[in-house]
Amino acid sequence: MARTIRVKPQDKRKPVPPPLIGSFLLESITTGMYGERKNAIREYVQNSFDGIQAAIETKVLREGAGRISLTLSPDKTTLVIYDNGIGLPHRIAVNTLTAVGASRKERGRQAGFRGIGRLAGIAFTKTLRFRTKAAGDELETVVEFDCEALRTGMLNSGRKPAADLISACTTFDQERADDLDAHFFEVSLIGLKNAPAEATDPLQMKAFLAQVAPVDFHPDFRAFRKQIFEEAEALEVPDLSDKEKDDKSADNELVSDEADWSILNDDAISMLERIPVSFVTLIIRSGDPVREEPVFKPYRIRHAVYGSGDVVLKNVTVHIGPSGAWWGWIGHKAKPGKYLDDAVGGIRFRLKNIQIDGSELITLVPTTNDIRNPFGSWSNWFLGEIFVDPRAVVPNARRDNFEEDAQWLAIRAELNDICTELTAEARRVSREHQTSVDVIDGKAEKIRSDYLSVIRAKTFNTTKAQKILKDSDNLQKDIEKASNGAPSAEQLRLKSLSKELTQVRVSLLEKPKTPEYEQFRAAIRQEFLDKALIILNNYLEIDLYEEVKEALEKGLR
Repeated sequence: MARTIRVKPQDKRKPVPPPLIGSFLLESITTGMYGERKNAIREYVQNSFDGIQAAIETKVLREGAGRISLTLSPDKTTLVIYDNGIGLPHRIAVNTLTAVGASRKERGRQAGFRGIGRLAGIAFTKTLRFRTKAAGDELETVVEFDCEALRTGMLNSGRKPAADLISACTTFDQERADDLDAHFFEVSLIGLKNAPAEATDPLQMKAFLAQVAPVDFHPDFRAFRKQIFEEAEALEVPDLSDKEKDDKSADNELVSDEADWSILNDDAISMLERIPVSFVTLIIRSGDPVREEPVFKPYRIRHAVYGSGDVVLKNVTVHIGPSGAWWGWIGHKAKPGKYLDDAVGGIRFRLKNIQIDGSELITLVPTTNDIRNPFGSWSNWFLGEIFVDPRAVVPNARRDNFEEDAQWLAIRAELNDICTELTAEARRVSREHQTSVDVIDGKAEKIRSDYLSVIRAKTFNTTKAQKILKDSDNLQKDIEKASNGAPSAEQLRLKSLSKELTQVRVSLLEKPKTPEYEQFRAAIRQEFLDKALIILNNYLEIDLYEEVKEALEKGLR
């Protein structure tokens, strides 16, 4: 039988004609892209920050001179975001500002890179206006989007090419600039409509930007700030040429083997040099007359904890990833409980010092449920920041997580041990606090017993009564300390003990008069007088002090 030979036909496939990119897609990547409309404000601040960093790199602006201002009109219908960054030359300004999904920025070097954030504000404003100029440029460029027409077109012109819709709803103008040396970029959201509170309320705007913007720490945090950066400067970049990395689990080894850390090759010696933390001055301007409010990160020396009361931050620890792809700091406290302020509690991820999502992302980081599930309950007992190398990870389009590539999975695996340690620490602090409350309860029971012994005795024992007063006073101080940051149930328990101790002291001082009791009262009066006079002597002139002393001595007879 003859063998059949099949000849492969010549490939005659042709490329398809350019596809139609309809207006519905434009809606998806602009107004539909961000889960919360307030994130549009973050996008504009991020773009301004990139412009300032570019101006510093090209020596147009000196380090530390970058400034972003957000000015809200008195009637709260217009928000203007202005920066003194590098700006755009008139030759490329119009093309750059009307491009969607295309950006001149480089991923890994700048915070933004997708080229969609500039249109984020069209969802809640009538007119979106960009005004910009580069240093030495003779022309200033203005590009204006008719947002109402864009929104209508995106919903009703599904088959109309997105480019045609943008062209129909956008105008530009270029005029000669007054100042040749000026360089800036300005975004005006004109005719705010159904805007998020973060765009119209200065207080909420400040609270939001304090979390997400690349601003400096508050002056109140200066001691910890100094420690954080000194320790980051002392952290040496890991040498990945040594294959014997300290991976503590098989899962870590597997993920690390898949990750390509050659992307991090550089000449950096310290982790702060590899992943620097840059800041920009950010000002919110509002009111009539205009009032300027600087924005700082929300961290302070002390913060309120659930159960009432302010809790002092005990210390901070600085950490580094074995891969050298991240470093961060974590704040610890000696009292149990979650932070009351959602803007503070939890550990945040930052890329180019701009926050990615909120405190929820850290609870999803552990790669196994046996770590993730318990840590999710304790994460807000801590505060802190993880600074990630932008070359190692890719933020998703909504900037609420990172793309699930090998590098991000490896970073998550590296953070597993830290999450486990923090969970154990939170549990330990909780146990120790519970033990301290039990100890207080035991001391209170001893005071009860001694009190009953004194009031039931035939003769009043002044020595025992004075000891009860002293012990109850010391225990009251312990109760105040234990109450600071305690959970609500323990707060009630401690408050009840405090009332009981007060009743014990009052009852002792109201004991029926006997010679022994009068001796006891006299000792109490003298102790009060001595302490009061010591304090008064530090504040009163000598003549007035003598008068007050005489009056007190008479009144306490």
